[in-house]
Amino acid sequence: MGYSAGETVIVTRDEVNHVGVVLDRYVVLKHVVYDVLLENRSAMVMINKSGKNTYINKELTEKLCDTGAIDSTIPYKQLVADDALPICRSYSAGKASW
Repeated sequence: MGYSAGETVIVTRDEVNHVGVVLDRYVVLKHVVYDVLLENRSAMVMINKSGKNTYINKELTEKLCDTGAIDSTIPYKQLVADDALPICRSYSAGKASW
């Protein structure tokens, strides 16, 4: 299962959970990674679902986000419309370079 741009996810970083929205999904060295904008407006780049310190918490995302219990407060569609998404690694380096 993969996440698409605009989906709300739970990111666990150093055992603390954060709500965020996926900005982009791409492949680096045969691994799917994501750029995620957290609700505190910090961006996480190149995270996956199986990291040690920082990762998309698949179990919590399924329990909380996929059921509609939690929605991100990030206005993703408005940011896209205003061309105001933060520039992350996938955008600045270009997907073709990976």
